[in-house]
Amino acid sequence: MIIDAGFLNQWEHKGHRYGECMSHKDSPLMYVYIPKNASSWTKPNLKDFGWEFYNYHDDKLNKLALVVLRDPIDRWVSGIAEYLTLYHSTIDMHNEDIIEIIFDQLTFDDHTESQVKFTHGLDTKKCIFFMCNDTYSANFSKFMKERYGSDNKYSTYDYQHVSANSADRNKFKNHFSQLLQKNPQYLKQLEQHFAADYKLMEQIKFYDAR
Repeated sequence: MIIDAGFLNQWEHKGHRYGECMSHKDSPLMYVYIPKNASSWTKPNLKDFGWEFYNYHDDKLNKLALVVLRDPIDRWVSGIAEYLTLYHSTIDMHNEDIIEIIFDQLTFDDHTESQVKFTHGLDTKKCIFFMCNDTYSANFSKFMKERYGSDNKYSTYDYQHVSANSADRNKFKNHFSQLLQKNPQYLKQLEQHFAADYKLMEQIKFYDAR
């Protein structure tokens, strides 16, 4: 399969190239990470097992993929808060024109991009999917114990880059959460925009350690 280099590079200027993943030379697994889906928490834990960074497109990896997905609306709210914190922290969120521009565009960087783009070229039948919610750390810890036979304390480790740790992220996240509650049309726009993500999540089964 030939992948257009322009597609892979779409968000490289923001720090992410499609296909980025982690793996170990002796493992049949690879972890395909998606921004805002606990990737900053997962990557250091995989380093404990000697995993290194690859790109499954560039390096032609064909392994069983670990993929973490998140509710699209929840992820977008967190993602737009991350984007504004990084690039426009002084923006006036009470300017209605700015709000309209944001909801007209919706995707501004890798934090607000559709999750299916980060899985481009993967066979979903060769993926193990995890849900990014309050069960993720326990499920990940259980999976790593089952796969590697090693006890770990990952389920007790705090997530990284959470909104509560940043005043700006928390401010933006609360603002957009309230906007969605008060404006059903915005919520509908997001649901339509991320229709492919919802479709993927309906078609797959998530790993559950229980």
